[in-house]
Amino acid sequence: MARRIAHALKVVAAFLIPLGLCAAWVPVRDRLPNTDLALVLVLAVLLIGAAGQRLAVFAAGISAAFWFDFFDTRPFEHPSIQRIADVETTVVLAAVAIVGGELAVRIVRHRSRARSEAARLHSISGAASLLASGEELALVVAAVGGELKGLLGLRSCTFEVAPHHPERARLRRDGELVVPRTERPGGDPRPWAIIEVPVWGHRHVFGHFVLEFPRDARRPTHGDLVAAIALGDQVGAAFMTQAPTPPEPADEPAPTLRVVR
Repeated sequence: MARRIAHALKVVAAFLIPLGLCAAWVPVRDRLPNTDLALVLVLAVLLIGAAGQRLAVFAAGISAAFWFDFFDTRPFEHPSIQRIADVETTVVLAAVAIVGGELAVRIVRHRSRARSEAARLHSISGAASLLASGEELALVVAAVGGELKGLLGLRSCTFEVAPHHPERARLRRDGELVVPRTERPGGDPRPWAIIEVPVWGHRHVFGHFVLEFPRDARRPTHGDLVAAIALGDQVGAAFMTQAPTPPEPADEPAPTLRVVR
């Protein structure tokens, strides 16, 4: 809810910024051409696009065209235009502002994805370095848990040597989530609020990383979940090199009891 309110406030602010610029231009509109204001409004929409929210860009573009028409084309303070040149300027202003803002949004999102990819690679590389240097198993588990917490913005990340908990979401090898079918009364309505990442090695699950997300967190992306699987595999490799492999069920010795007197 808080995130939705913040997004709504950004859209409202984006709509009001062109209004403020056009109103501030009123004292000089008789001395300066209104094309100067049109350039200022386009720049403002581009800056709004740098926030990465497409709806805010659209609101700012429509607002810029409307208030430009209202305050800075004749007749002033009236939603009509007398000169053909002002009509063309208004149309071009709206088009350039929205298209330029959209490009700014895409650039910002592309850079954000690139930073996320770099963070994932850095996390996996760090875990692989620990494994290659022969660090103790407990240190590898703790380091990977810290990497998962920082990469996904978790509230907590713990490692449990226990079977899968049926009330938690489980992460498959392909990065897809298997969510529980039932929800506890009064619990978190997000089925992905707690995710178990199995740690595999030689067809065995040695344990699970339990990822707990904060209340205001976004649903993790598929790329983040695949990175979590890769980090879990590093721990699985550490188990394979530093801990004995559990036997197959068919190979387990039958329990026997011998009394020695």
